[in-house]
Amino acid sequence: MSTSGTVSQTTISVMQLIDHGARRAGKLAEELTVEQVQAAKESLYYLLSSLSNYGVNYWAINKVIVGLQPDKYEYFLPVGTVDVLNANYRTLTNVNTGAYSTSGVTLNAFNGVGNLICQLSNNTGAIGIANGTSSPVYISTIGILPAVSGSVTVNLQYSMDGTTWVTAYAPGAVTWASGTWIYYDLDPSATAPFWRIQQVSGVNMGFYQVVFGTMPMSINMSRMNRDDYSSLPNRSFTALRPLQYWFNRTIPQPNMEVWPVPNNIGPQIELWLNRYIQDVGDLSGQIEIPQYFYMAIQWGLAHQMACELPQVDPARIQYCEAQYEKHFMLAQNENRDKSPIMISPNISMYTR
Repeated sequence: MSTSGTVSQTTISVMQLIDHGARRAGKLAEELTVEQVQAAKESLYYLLSSLSNYGVNYWAINKVIVGLQPDKYEYFLPVGTVDVLNANYRTLTNVNTGAYSTSGVTLNAFNGVGNLICQLSNNTGAIGIANGTSSPVYISTIGILPAVSGSVTVNLQYSMDGTTWVTAYAPGAVTWASGTWIYYDLDPSATAPFWRIQQVSGVNMGFYQVVFGTMPMSINMSRMNRDDYSSLPNRSFTALRPLQYWFNRTIPQPNMEVWPVPNNIGPQIELWLNRYIQDVGDLSGQIEIPQYFYMAIQWGLAHQMACELPQVDPARIQYCEAQYEKHFMLAQNENRDKSPIMISPNISMYTR
């Protein structure tokens, strides 16, 4: 028996989906005009966007770390966020032994306050810690509170001897916004005595604060509805730990409004966000869906195209819709978390 020997290596482009959609709608792919192809591409975008209406898309979950700032209660989430699935208040142990920078006032970036600036004088500098060869440390998170705005490219590196450096993570070119935290959870990370943020290019790095964090500790945050949040007697009350939040679904970016309002610059909020599926790109590109969803999306696109293409038999429209509903149900039944669920009813108020 001769088989391909590969699994999940077949790629389906946006153009192929549109061609199949036309044929299933009763038209030849060759008949499509440029305008109709563009309309089909937009219909595909509508279709993918609507998947979030049916629940969590498990392949579209992102982990995001939001840095807290004193007296700030409102934190905007990434564009495309649908919902907050989990939110944890998190603290780190900040390692600053042997802190150094190639220029600027190093102490300003490690004072734990964020009221002063460590400004580097060129765009190939570095800032880091030297914990000593006999005291290696596992760094799980590196945080940056920029004092400059603009595109910056850095490498997050570690070394066993302070001479030979290994890049743990290279985030590429990132747009820094002065006063807005950037956190990187390193996975995998390493245990090493020397750590640094090494600039490659971009505007000269400037820091209000830098964090080389280890031993993260998380506490689950409680979600409030709008009525509960608006009924708080003092929404400006400050405390060390904001353990509640209201998810405000505004556009173009939703935001979290936390309570109590944080009064410390160090902690973070660890978020697991459900987001929209990536935009439909070039006709030669692919769409961001798992393999088990392809048949549902194909029939859904065929139905959308049949509704717009001229002279399509109404019976064909109904048939495409029925096929979409059937295959969507099959795909949605697979789109689930198969981990065990424990339900523990609380009946203490009836048994006292």
